[in-house]
Amino acid sequence: MKKVVAQAVITMLLGILVWSISFSTGMAQQLKIGYVDIQRLKAEYKEYVQAQEKFNKLMVVWQAKADSMQKGMQELTDKLEKQNLLLSEQAKNEIREQLLVKQNEYQLFANQVMGPDGEAAQKEYELFKPLIDKINTVIKLVALKENYTYVLDSTAGTVLYAKDELDITSKVVAELNK
Repeated sequence: MKKVVAQAVITMLLGILVWSISFSTGMAQQLKIGYVDIQRLKAEYKEYVQAQEKFNKLMVVWQAKADSMQKGMQELTDKLEKQNLLLSEQAKNEIREQLLVKQNEYQLFANQVMGPDGEAAQKEYELFKPLIDKINTVIKLVALKENYTYVLDSTAGTVLYAKDELDITSKVVAELNK
């Protein structure tokens, strides 16, 4: 709900900004607005798709390791529950210690890979930051070349209506894929 309200406020403020600029600069300067569908751009930009596939493969490897670690913990937990009456107190304690070690290893792995500064976040930054910079540069290039006053992101919820001819996504994708 908060996201919808925030998007509505942003849209309203953007409308007021466009309206005020168009009147403050006079009619001598033509206002030209375009938009880019970032989701479509990411799906059609070849380098981005390749980076996403590479990142997804890494995530599959990391997830497989996490699943394997969880399976090991579950096996120890099941063993402890099923053989509880048969095991000596010393054997139970050994299994609990093994389980604690596995839980600590899993937690360490999860933090190192999936944590905010983990390998996944670092790899994502490494793979996508240069592409996002390139996308922003090309959007600016197309906007300057075609004399757009504003270029909006239609997937961020800031465009309530736009004519199809204002969509410059294809132009940006074409430049990126050259």
